[in-house]
Amino acid sequence: MNSAALVSCIPSLIFWQYWERKMKFLLYKDIYRHWVIFAVEEGSFYYEINSVKGTASPGDLVLCPPETAFCRIVMSQLTFFVIRLHWKTADGRELEPDGLHNIPVGKINIQDTGRLTANFEAMKRLRERFEPLDMIKGNHYLHDIWLLFCEELSADEQSAEPAQAKQSDEVTQKARSLIQKHALETISLKEIASSLGISAVQLTKKFKTAYDVTPIQYLTSIRLNKAKKLLLETNMTLEKISECCGYQNGYYLNRIFMKHLNVTPTQFRKTHRV
Repeated sequence: MNSAALVSCIPSLIFWQYWERKMKFLLYKDIYRHWVIFAVEEGSFYYEINSVKGTASPGDLVLCPPETAFCRIVMSQLTFFVIRLHWKTADGRELEPDGLHNIPVGKINIQDTGRLTANFEAMKRLRERFEPLDMIKGNHYLHDIWLLFCEELSADEQSAEPAQAKQSDEVTQKARSLIQKHALETISLKEIASSLGISAVQLTKKFKTAYDVTPIQYLTSIRLNKAKKLLLETNMTLEKISECCGYQNGYYLNRIFMKHLNVTPTQFRKTHRV
């Protein structure tokens, strides 16, 4: 999972239900027309979604795509939300199939249970009142839960240090340091590999093993974070921002945003700027 890709996927609420103290599900297997989330407040249940399986407990959300068999068994008395939704882009368009591939299937976990519980409590106050204003509020609470997950995922990604990276070695640590140092300049990963005495293919393999991302993915994440910061905190033009982020021009930066965030820089600025 990549937080940069996920944060641009916006959940849009269709319907939700709140179930208390269930000892069993009405159906062992069900297939839904839309995306569905089972969000556990108390208790636990076992699930299978195609080859994905596990046990969900408080703080866990289980995501299942449309037209997919969702098998489940209550393990201990269960209190939970069933949330039906679809996904949109930051500018309100339906998310294309390529973007939907970024959405995780199965269990995700929220570590900040206080903020999660606050959203749950707010949603419960809207129970069985599906008026327009209530749907707007429900969408807000659902979006906040999703943003919380993306924030925690991003924090985990950024806190990974070289010494903690699995199977990390001196070469990958040096490569990571060089990429960080020169990320906002014109940089050649081939030249970095050569300076370390290995081929570009070897560098990619070693880096991927150590950090679970390729060198180019790591470089792109640094540049995108810088571009997003400049878009939100300055009035710089797209051309100037692209120069500050190591890209050739605004057109290329626009392509990178669309590829990784499914939104243009201009749309990102309009949507997220305060």
